[in-house]
Amino acid sequence: MLTVLVNATGTQAKPVTGVSFKGLTFQDTAPNYLGPHGTPSGGDWAVGRSAALFFEGTVGLSVEGCMLTQLDGNAIFFSGFNRQAKVLENEFVSIGESAVSQWCFSDGSRVPGLGYDATAGNQPLGTVVTGNLVHEVGLWTKQNSFYFQSESFNNTIEANIAYNGPRAGINFDDGLGGGSTVTRNVLANFCRESSDHGPFNSWDRQVYVYDDETNGGRHTVYKHNDTISYNFMLANYHSSMAIDNDDGSAFYDTHHNVFISASSGAAYGGNSLKNDFGGHSNFHHDNVDLFWSAGFGICPQLEGFADGYYGNYLWLANDGNYGHGQTCSGAGKTIVYGNTVWSPTGNITECGTSLAEWQSKGNDPGSTSAPYPDDATVLAVVRKTLQM
Repeated sequence: MLTVLVNATGTQAKPVTGVSFKGLTFQDTAPNYLGPHGTPSGGDWAVGRSAALFFEGTVGLSVEGCMLTQLDGNAIFFSGFNRQAKVLENEFVSIGESAVSQWCFSDGSRVPGLGYDATAGNQPLGTVVTGNLVHEVGLWTKQNSFYFQSESFNNTIEANIAYNGPRAGINFDDGLGGGSTVTRNVLANFCRESSDHGPFNSWDRQVYVYDDETNGGRHTVYKHNDTISYNFMLANYHSSMAIDNDDGSAFYDTHHNVFISASSGAAYGGNSLKNDFGGHSNFHHDNVDLFWSAGFGICPQLEGFADGYYGNYLWLANDGNYGHGQTCSGAGKTIVYGNTVWSPTGNITECGTSLAEWQSKGNDPGSTSAPYPDDATVLAVVRKTLQM
């Protein structure tokens, strides 16, 4: 009958410290999908501040080596002020909502806890989620991920294996702060009940002001790059992209990943990188993008804020343009160079003209096209990219 098994709640002025949970099993909580919910930040989600393990106002709290299973709500929730929390080497299985969620309290609106002003510092920062095995999540609530963050930044999501969920595996609900790292994770079998986006999904529809501790604590709206690197992501179950930098998402450095489209019912997904509705400054480079209809599908950008697609290996379903939405000239011209593009015959176009003609005008230096290579060539590139 319980929705919460453990509640460790302090305040920003007097936080809970020195608490850890090791080698325990947490099991059999009740669902919370009809409980009180809020709408965090600029994304699509509605979220309840509730979980089997609920933490608010903590410093250095850790959950390590535990089994979390048959929890019909969220498994772990970091609400408001939390610093340097660790979620290490646990297994999450049969979770009704998300495995790990984070959501701050901000100011500046009529609704308490919501608004554009995060300068009070009442948010989770520096959370480390490492070495976890996560599967069968989102059994009841479909606004769900293995890992979700809203108005939380400077976090590390590393070396996790996660699979089997209804929507994206990792979700960043806004662009507050940035500075988070998603690295060396394996994600597969997400989007099983939504048939859109991809293993990673982000939004950035709202401006926030916060104290930038890396810049002397100054108030700023500037977002540091979030980094997505050295991951293996299988974009199956009708995922329409691998990295969905949706609705204004900006300042992402995505490199040295392997993104494979394996959509059921279709041989190829849409595009490995997707950015729309005012998004910008997303750099997709040195990745291996296998079995896509296009390498990127993006929106126009302003001068100084162009997206970049460079140094990638790209396997295309068909000959033709290897990107969509590219700004081909003038201010905001898309940064494109040094890609290796494979297609049925190697006849690649860019901005509506052949690659050779486009390059003769000084564009896209160093990119090459060729027919499909053999498997050994592709596997060698994959191993090199992931440093295997």
